[in-house]
Amino acid sequence: MTGLLRYARRKARIIICGRQALRIGGYGLCLMAALCPGLAAGADVAAAAQPISRPQVQTPQVQTPKVQPPAAPVAPQPAGGQARGPQPPDYSVPAPAQPMPALGGGGSKTSGAAPAPVSSAPAATPAAAAAAAAPAESAEERNRKALDAYARGEYHQALRLWQPAADAGDPQAMNNLGVLYDKGLGVEPDVGRALHWYAKSAEAGHPSGMCNFGRMLEQGRGIPPDPVEAARWFDLAARKGQPEAQYNLGMLYEQGHGVGRDDAAAAAWYSRAAAANQPNALARLGHFYREGRVVKKNLESATLLLYGAAMQGNTAAMKELEDMADTSAERAKNAVLFGLRLDGADRAAMRTALKQAAAVPEREKDGYICDVYKGGKLIPGADQMAMCYGPGERQPLAFVSIDYPAPDATFGKRVREMAEQRFGKPDAVEGDMSCLWNLGKVLVAVQYMPEKKIASLMYMIPRVYYLTQGH
Repeated sequence: MTGLLRYARRKARIIICGRQALRIGGYGLCLMAALCPGLAAGADVAAAAQPISRPQVQTPQVQTPKVQPPAAPVAPQPAGGQARGPQPPDYSVPAPAQPMPALGGGGSKTSGAAPAPVSSAPAATPAAAAAAAAPAESAEERNRKALDAYARGEYHQALRLWQPAADAGDPQAMNNLGVLYDKGLGVEPDVGRALHWYAKSAEAGHPSGMCNFGRMLEQGRGIPPDPVEAARWFDLAARKGQPEAQYNLGMLYEQGHGVGRDDAAAAAWYSRAAAANQPNALARLGHFYREGRVVKKNLESATLLLYGAAMQGNTAAMKELEDMADTSAERAKNAVLFGLRLDGADRAAMRTALKQAAAVPEREKDGYICDVYKGGKLIPGADQMAMCYGPGERQPLAFVSIDYPAPDATFGKRVREMAEQRFGKPDAVEGDMSCLWNLGKVLVAVQYMPEKKIASLMYMIPRVYYLTQGH
């Protein structure tokens, strides 16, 4: 099962085991989607994305919107020298279309990209001669080093690697340089330079550059607003499989901004972006399924899609899940563990409660995001339990993961049945062995993983969980 519930479980295992996932500045998973190498090469979205296994997103068979290709933009020259006081924009809330600036994929494969200039000065020493004779570093290798530096927060190093590539005509490096100036990473925020590099990248046909240039046009940042022209650039990037552009174009169609209002076209573009796990698209498509807007009303599909968005930090999806939740007293009491309400617990309170319950710790160290405990008598039948916390002085609870040994599907079914006795009928089912219960501010999932011979019960607090994703 490769859907949304497995995505959350995979992220949880990375955190529990203490491994470090990529930290992409303040961008989160929106940016991760745009880092896929396939997108840099303009691959079709069906080949580049990992589709949601369930629900099968059923959108109307609408004709793909026809938008005339825009004329190549005239790249504005960067404004030199002046300091930029305002802080970079916050892209977390689309209004109407504000995706994260997208970095390109793992190395530009555009045939027209020129290599970085190589010095022609003669070698002064044998060591220098040997270095000169060595094969030149490829654009893909240089870009990968820059992306690694970016992930580590070493923005000056990323700038140093991307600048010569951008100057030499690499469209991916141009876009990435625009991101640095747009967000003020390693440099002072500079809308003029950001727009310059986005326009150059878009002109060269890079999907992320097209998307970001369209965003600047739509918002009127550094250039007069032109939503019609923005829609054209989003359309070009969306057809190359760029998830943020697909979401943006869907939002423009939903709102009738720059294009005629068309909910069917919006749903079609949202579904394509949702297949790439784009959080804003997941949230909007989930809303469509909840309302039965264009698509057939399906609360189970809505729950899964909104869950996928909420676990990536989409606050609108969190709120919608809370509105959809069964708020009966019977359900509410199930958001409690060891006498503590999970959506209000923190590390200190949970450790005290577990100590009173005679929990046996395997690891209780402040340097780790998760405390790990033996199952045994604490949770009969369980092998291990992890309590994981969010950042900040208080360290609020982010999620709880309880693992049960399950050598075959029969044992996995027992864990699901145990959960159903407590929580009732699942609000959504994904595949044969994955279930989701919506308790409002707390989500509960059961998943059987035959390859690991484990059945897991997870309590998740979306408003904190997504803050752990960079760890």
